Amino acid sequence: MKHDKHEEQVRQAKADLKHLEQQSEKILGAQPSNQEFGENDPVELWGKRIGRGIGYVIAAYLIYHLATTYFFK
Repeated sequence: MKHDKHEEQVRQAKADLKHLEQQSEKILGAQPSNQEFGENDPVELWGKRIGRGIGYVIAAYLIYHLATTYFFK
């Protein structure tokens, strides 16, 4: 009896996860797979590099601004 109840819970959990995945695809939009564009797409590669570089610059500026504004007055 416990085994049947456990199997039912597992089946229900898997069904809920599948339903949640389908709903998130509708909300967020389908993400293109790497096979669609190729793993070595130069535009995507440079976009990631530029985005990460800008992110590091902004993070460094925010740390500098925080330090000079609040700690080293």
